[in-house]
Amino acid sequence: MAQVGSLLRVFAGEVHATLARLFAYFCALGLIGLVVVDFVARQSRPASAAVAPAPEWIDVGRPFPAFALVLPEIGEPRYAIQRHATGGGRKDMLTFDAPERTGPAAAVEIYRPGTEVRDADGEAGVPELRLSVGAPRPATIATKFGPVAIAEFIDHTINAPRQCLRFMRSFDDPRLVISGWYCNAGLEIVDRGIVACALDRLTLMVAGGEPKVAALFAHAELKRSFCGTRSVIVAAIPKRADWIETAHDPRLRGRD
Repeated sequence: MAQVGSLLRVFAGEVHATLARLFAYFCALGLIGLVVVDFVARQSRPASAAVAPAPEWIDVGRPFPAFALVLPEIGEPRYAIQRHATGGGRKDMLTFDAPERTGPAAAVEIYRPGTEVRDADGEAGVPELRLSVGAPRPATIATKFGPVAIAEFIDHTINAPRQCLRFMRSFDDPRLVISGWYCNAGLEIVDRGIVACALDRLTLMVAGGEPKVAALFAHAELKRSFCGTRSVIVAAIPKRADWIETAHDPRLRGRD
């Protein structure tokens, strides 16, 4: 009997050992299966499901205009503001476009850099345009902001090409860039005086706690030419009635 009991104990031990090995084996198979399924799922996942990188510039909802520009020959502008996600820079953009894109168009961008690395060109709206092949001919025009660099190009984004001028003027103190473009409805050469007059009309409404920007525009206003009196395209610019003109032309007693 003792021998039978010993044999039973040995048999029971072998059974337990075999079951333990089988359990470990199936656990290993299950783990390998999970790894394979996860790998296949990752490889078959569409590229669109990947997390999109955060945008560099963020649109400001319901922007409050800090600048104003009147171009009666085109119409009212669309105003937009963008903030740099990390550097804190700000872009105020005014875009003019005739209904159904049948007339002239323009865009002006006022860029106040933050700590971000600034683009070499900094041209407002130019990424929206497909420029003509060939090196542009640089030149300058005289404005109330001083000499402004301009260059001709042809826009091919609409059905018919159109002749355009792009412009840019940068300042070191305060750090500010005024840039943009003006396009005719067709291939006729853009009158550079139109662009100069348009920049003469660009005014500051709110400095936003930046006294150097306010001083820059106030100083530029003293050089304003009020051009357009001889142009059949650009209407005469009316005399301003804001705080700048009031300071230079105070109302006297008894004066109408």
